[in-house]
Amino acid sequence: MQLVTLTAPDGHRERWDMKTTYLALLSWYSYLKDTDNAKEPTELATRISKFVGGDIKQVHTFLVYLDGFNGDLYSKLSLLTNNDDKNTTRLYFIMKSINNHDYLSHNKKKERERQKIVDRIEQVTSNDENTLKRLIRLTKLFVDGQLSYKNMKG
Repeated sequence: MQLVTLTAPDGHRERWDMKTTYLALLSWYSYLKDTDNAKEPTELATRISKFVGGDIKQVHTFLVYLDGFNGDLYSKLSLLTNNDDKNTTRLYFIMKSINNHDYLSHNKKKERERQKIVDRIEQVTSNDENTLKRLIRLTKLFVDGQLSYKNMKG
């Protein structure tokens, strides 16, 4: 069982299992998305809110980060980028262009390069649309600078 260490702003720490943490974040995120019409948050959501706060964007970032451990998304991303932040932005836009009917192709040479990357993406994701969407969300954290390979090295 994988554990997550949660640290509150006051320094208080707790270790939670990954699944409980993810479910608590999901519950808290759902509550934050619609506070006007939402019922009271669950006890678990209230407990995790003390660690992650009430910023919905930050809670979403934590959700995407944790989701990366399900289905080995970090390994898939690593295979596609060779652990290099420079390849990540290009990969992100190529992934976003897959199944996009508005995509405009480039010159033939660039299009062949792109198609090789698309083929590799389809291989790594087993051509699963849900895995691709999750991988796009995770890759966006790297593109936005919220995660980086340098920071992830032990």
